[in-house]
Amino acid sequence: MSNFNEVANLRAAEARVLAESKKTLAEADRRSRVQEQVPPRIADRIHTWELLTESEAPWYGDLAATAAPPPAWATALDRVGDEKARPERITFASDLDQDLDSAPVVTFYSLKGGVGRSTALVAVARRLASEHGLRVLCIDMDLEAPGLDTLFGISQESQPDRGVVPVLLAYEFGEDPVVLDHVVPIDDNGRLFCMPAGRIDGTYAARLRSLEPEIWYRERVNALHRLIDDARESTLRPDVILLDSRTGVSPVAAPLLFDVSDMAVVCFHPHSQARNGTELLTGALLSSTTRRRTPLRLTPEPRFVVSPMPPGHSAPRLADRAKSWIDKWLAPFNEARHGAPLLTAEEITHVVPYNAEVSFSDTVATDSVRLAPYARIADWVLQIVPEPAPKRSLQSRTSESKAATLAQLSFSTGTAEELDSAQFLQDYVVTRQVSETADPETPLILGRKGTGKTALFRWLAAGKLPGWTPVAVTTPSFRDRPDWSFGPDNYDAIDQYLATSGQDWGTFWQILIALAVHRTEGAADEAGAPHRAMRDLEAGDFAATQAVLEVLRDPMGALQCTDWLRKVDADGRNQLLLLFDGLDTAFGNSPVQRRRRSQAIAGLLAKQADLAPKFTGIRLKIFVRQDIWSGLRFENKSHFYGLSRRLQWEDQREYFKVVLKRAVHATAFRDILRTADESLVENDVASWTPEQVDTAWNSLVGERMRGERTAFTSNWVWNRLADGNGDHSPRALLQLFAAALDWEREEEKRSAYDRSVLRPRSLALSLERVSEPALSALLDEEFQELRVVADALKDYGRTPIGEDALRNALGEPPEDLIALAREAGLITPNEADDDARSFRVPDLYRWALSVTRRGPM
Repeated sequence: MSNFNEVANLRAAEARVLAESKKTLAEADRRSRVQEQVPPRIADRIHTWELLTESEAPWYGDLAATAAPPPAWATALDRVGDEKARPERITFASDLDQDLDSAPVVTFYSLKGGVGRSTALVAVARRLASEHGLRVLCIDMDLEAPGLDTLFGISQESQPDRGVVPVLLAYEFGEDPVVLDHVVPIDDNGRLFCMPAGRIDGTYAARLRSLEPEIWYRERVNALHRLIDDARESTLRPDVILLDSRTGVSPVAAPLLFDVSDMAVVCFHPHSQARNGTELLTGALLSSTTRRRTPLRLTPEPRFVVSPMPPGHSAPRLADRAKSWIDKWLAPFNEARHGAPLLTAEEITHVVPYNAEVSFSDTVATDSVRLAPYARIADWVLQIVPEPAPKRSLQSRTSESKAATLAQLSFSTGTAEELDSAQFLQDYVVTRQVSETADPETPLILGRKGTGKTALFRWLAAGKLPGWTPVAVTTPSFRDRPDWSFGPDNYDAIDQYLATSGQDWGTFWQILIALAVHRTEGAADEAGAPHRAMRDLEAGDFAATQAVLEVLRDPMGALQCTDWLRKVDADGRNQLLLLFDGLDTAFGNSPVQRRRRSQAIAGLLAKQADLAPKFTGIRLKIFVRQDIWSGLRFENKSHFYGLSRRLQWEDQREYFKVVLKRAVHATAFRDILRTADESLVENDVASWTPEQVDTAWNSLVGERMRGERTAFTSNWVWNRLADGNGDHSPRALLQLFAAALDWEREEEKRSAYDRSVLRPRSLALSLERVSEPALSALLDEEFQELRVVADALKDYGRTPIGEDALRNALGEPPEDLIALAREAGLITPNEADDDARSFRVPDLYRWALSVTRRGPM
C-alpha cells in the first residue's frame, strides 16, 4: 500500500512517453508496447491504467512527480502498526505561538452513530457565534446520512438545490462553482452559516454515487481542498470551519480526519465495543500530518467527547473508564511531544450528560442553558482560532520594546522579607476589598492561607490608613517582630499560670494590649506606664512575658491596665488601631497547642466585644484564619455577625492588578501601554477600569491560552491558582509570573514572539514551579497536621480519589483530617460526583503531590 503512488506514477509516466512516441500505432499495439515497459515486479499491482496523447497529458499535471500517499484508512492504520512510520515530532496547532494563517478546520467524528456528534457540532457552532462573536461555517460532510440542516432548523422545501454534493461534483467536472451560492445563513447577525449536503430528492443518491473521493488526490484539482480553500477565501471569511463527518470507515471520513482537519473531535460512548476502534483511530490521528504548511508539520489534534453519559451512580465510573482508556492510547505518543505539554485524558476529554429534551428535539436550541454542556468543546476550538490582529502600532511597539521590557520586569514572589520591604508598600494594590476590610469599624478579618491577610496587616502596620496610629500587638514571625509578640514557649508559660490561677485569656489580652500601646512609639508617649511591672523593661520576649505574669499576679493589675487605656483614649491625641495577626502559627501545632490557640483567640474576641463600647479612639482589628474561626465556640459569637469581613479575591481583574502593578515599574512596558491607552500610564493601577485591566493584561501575557482546557489566559490563571475552596493567593500569582518571565527570557533567544511580552505558553510551562512552594506554605506554615493527608494523596497518585480510598489510606479516625483538608483547600468534593463520594485535588497542589488527573481504574 505504501508504494501505491510510486507505482501509479511510474506507470502513468511510462504510458505517456509511449503514447506520445507511438501514437501512429493501433490501440491494441500501443497497449501491448506499454505493458512491455512495465517492470514485472509491479505489473500485477496496477489496478487501472490509461494511454495519454500529447494533448491529454497536461490535464494530469506532472505525473512523474512523487506525491504523498492519499489519506486513506488503510494507509493511516498501517502507520499505527508500524512504529517506524510514526512521526518523530507531534506538534498541534494549539502548540504554536503564532496563529494559523487561515481559518482552522475542525471535524466532528464518531465510529458509531447515536453519540450526539452532530448535536455537539451545532451546539458548539451556536456558542462560538453567539458567545464569542465568531463567523462560523458548518459543512455537512455526512453525505450518506445528512441532517445538519435539520438540526439548524433549515427547511429543505424552501431552499434551492444547493450543498456539498453539487459543489464537489462541479469541481470534479472542472467547473468553478460559487461556494457562497451553496451556503445558508442561520442567524440574523451574519455569524453562523451552514452548507447542507444537498437537496434530498430522487437524484441525490445518483449524484452521490458519482462522487469519487479516491481520485481527489490524483487529480490536478483536489475537490475537497478546493471546497475548503474557496470557503476560506470567499467574502464570508469564516473564523472557523466545522465539518460533520460520516460515521465509520467511510471513504470521505479519511481525508477529513487525516488531511484537512486541524482538530478532530471524536465522540464515543465508553462501551467495550467502541474501545478497540477508537484506539486505532487515535493512533491514526497522531501518526498523521495535516496539509498545513508551517515550519513544523502539524498533526491533527485529537479531542474526545464522551457522550451521552447516563445519569446516576454509574456516570463517574464510566467517565473514569473512558479517561483511563484515553490515557493508555496517548501514552506511546507522548515522547514525540518534545517539550510541549504532555497529552492527558483530563485535558482533552469532555463528558456530555444525557439530556432527554436534547435527544428528542428536532433542532438544537439557542438558549445558553442548553448550550452550556458544550462550552468546553467550544473553548477547545477557540484555542486554535486566529486572534484578531492587535493594533499595528501596539504590535510594532511590543516588538521594538520587548527586549527592554524583559530586562526591566521583576516580579517579587511574596516572601516574608519582601513583605517587610519598602518596595512592598509601593506595590500594594489598594482595591475595593482592601478599603472595606481596612475599615477600623470592622474588628474581625477572616481569610484563608495566602489570600492576603498578612499583606493587609503589613500595610496597616506601616501607618497607611489615614488618621490612625497602628499598634502591632501580635505579628507574624518577621525580623522586626516586637518583644511582646509572643511565640509557643511564651504562650505555654502564660497558659500554665492561667490554669492554676483561675484567670482567663481575656484578662491576659487586656494586659498585653496595654503593654503593646505603652511600648509602641507615638502611641501613648506621655501617659506613663500602665503598671509598675512595665516600667523600664529590658529588651526581649522573656522580660515582656515576665512583666505580663507579674501584672496577672496583681489582683488589681488588669483593671489598672484598662483604666490606663481609658485615659489614653480620652486624651484624644491619637486614634489607635490595635492589630492582631500571626495567631494561627504563634501557639505551635501540637494538639495541645491547637486547643490552647482556640481558647486564647476566643478569649481575645470576647475581650474585643467587652472593650469596644468603652473606647472612642481605640479599635481592635483581629486577623483570624477562616478554619480557626469556624471551630471557635464562645459566648456572644454572634456579636461579630455583620462586624467581620472575609478577605477573599472574588474579582479576577482586581486580582490581576497585583501583578500588573509590578509590571508597570518597567519603563519599556509603560511605553507599550501608552501606545494602547495613554490613561493606563497616567492613572494608578488600582483605579484602572476593567477594560483597562484587560488591555494591560493582554499586552503582558496575551489573551488566549493554547493547548489547555480554558481558552483565555485570564480564566486559565484564575482557575489554576485557586485552591480547593476557590481562594486565590497573590503570592502564587507573583510566583507564576516570576517563573514565566525566566522562561520567556530564554525562549526569546530561540524564537521571537511579538504579540505580547510573555507568550501564553510561558504560563502553562511555569505552573509546576508554583505548585511546590504553594504546598509547602500550606503544610509547613499552617497545617502541619495535614502532612499525613498529603502523603496519602501522593501514594494514591490520581485525582479524584474516592472517600473510601482516602479513609483507608489515613487510618482511623480520618473524619477530622478529611474535614480539615477540605477546610484548608487541599481537597474539594468532586463536582462530577453528585453524592460527594470522592474528592479532587486542585491544580495548585496537584503538581507538587505528583498527582495525575485520572480517576480510579
